[in-house]
Amino acid sequence: MLERLDRLETLRKLRELQERIAELAYRLTGEEPAAWTPRVDLLEDEEHYVLLVDLPGVRPEDLELLEEGSRVTLAGVRHPLPGTYLLEERPMGTFRRTLDLPGPIEEGTAQASLRQGVLEVRFKKRKGGALPL
Repeated sequence: MLERLDRLETLRKLRELQERIAELAYRLTGEEPAAWTPRVDLLEDEEHYVLLVDLPGVRPEDLELLEEGSRVTLAGVRHPLPGTYLLEERPMGTFRRTLDLPGPIEEGTAQASLRQGVLEVRFKKRKGGALPL
């Protein structure tokens, strides 16, 4: 069994390795890597698609939403809190999540609210969308 200091040192080395891998990926692709991926639920009612995203500790000013046809991308960052972490299980850093909705939406009509760590985004369905074949 690893001693406490050995475990902390092992975690530190793993984090350094993750950072080096992320830096190499950035050099290869030119795209900032996501540090984590939030969990989502997607629901629908007659007029809306409703996206629920678990984002505890993320501030509204650290979120960005992009709509493109029936594709939506949510990006943001969770900042570490001040202090020395003795245990760190919740991911920190940037995230990016892209979802293809089942149908087209009316761009610019999204309504979002962030309550108790859950982001809710309502997208109004576009009437007269593609007809099923």
